[in-house]
Amino acid sequence: MNFMTLKHELEKVYADITKSIGANSLPALETMQEFTRLARMMPILAEDEWIGEAEDFAHLATQIFLAAKKNDFKTVVQLSDSLDDAHRLLPQDL
Repeated sequence: MNFMTLKHELEKVYADITKSIGANSLPALETMQEFTRLARMMPILAEDEWIGEAEDFAHLATQIFLAAKKNDFKTVVQLSDSLDDAHRLLPQDL
């Protein structure tokens, strides 16, 4: 899988997550798990210039999954905001 394919898949899954959050409900754990799986692939595909950002993004994805697993909606919302910020630091296209 190349970076652009991964990014496209991540964005589709994350759209489902933000839709749930916007409706004041926890995203489905299956969706969160898929998002985390995809995010963990980012450092594998990362160029040297942005590997740190990719690792941070993958870490946040793991944290949001764990918060959702604990039914901690407040933390899920906070981590979603952090993921939005981290996403802006990743390359937009390659």
